[in-house]
Amino acid sequence: MDVLPSPIFVKDRAGRYIACNRAFADYIGLSRSQILGATVHDVAPPELAAVYEKADRELMERGGTQTYETNVRYADGSYHDVMFFKSVFCDENGEAEGISGVIFDITERKRLERELAHAAREDFLTGTLNLRTFYDLANQEFARYKRQASAFSLLLVDMDRFKEINDTLGHEAGDEALRVFVKTVKAGLREQDIFARTGGDEFRILLPGSSLTGAAQFAERIRAAVGRAVVDTPNGSVKLTISIGLTGSQPKDQGIDDVVRRADAALYEAKAAGRNCVRTST
Repeated sequence: MDVLPSPIFVKDRAGRYIACNRAFADYIGLSRSQILGATVHDVAPPELAAVYEKADRELMERGGTQTYETNVRYADGSYHDVMFFKSVFCDENGEAEGISGVIFDITERKRLERELAHAAREDFLTGTLNLRTFYDLANQEFARYKRQASAFSLLLVDMDRFKEINDTLGHEAGDEALRVFVKTVKAGLREQDIFARTGGDEFRILLPGSSLTGAAQFAERIRAAVGRAVVDTPNGSVKLTISIGLTGSQPKDQGIDDVVRRADAALYEAKAAGRNCVRTST
């Protein structure tokens, strides 16, 4: 057991440690003499000891094997994500005698999982939500609207003449323009607002609980704020403007796509009116 790199432990039916390998002692930062005869409440923080004890009790009652993910406090005080594999061992009469277990550290795997989940939700360049996540959240908001008549508003936002920025100042300038735009808009958002990049220079902002009047005021504020922003690049500076199409939820809507279509039509009107303006579809 001592030459194996994974922490291994054995407990009796009362939950006292009766054996462990060197890796287990090193992992929790106690000597073997301090561990043997102790319980989880003697070697682990109270909140974690309660988790371990509950799992052990269920395993002893049920028998067989058990696998679950939890945390362990490492010897240096840091917390690690781990996977427990446990099994009950029995005496010569078939009665449960205790539990043997092994711990696998999955901290790195869990970190990668979180990064992948984060990447799957967000646009890598701007940090806004992506189109898929927008629809996931917008459909939830639409379902809430149908249940509770909790109105919402939707803005479709398009950066004006974005292609010209890329063509004259370069794509790095275009990327910086997107980041400046997003930073400016985020400064005016509430925690519950849904902000997503849905195309190259196209964005959507869903405002839960906002009336059309309130959303129009918000749209004008961000249009003005973006208009004051300046993007400085190695090839020169450029000012930004945006066009916004706005609409609100309506009882006749069958899904979020109905709302998007109205906002898209309003955005087309804003573009046709000369850009750098807000148009509302009722």
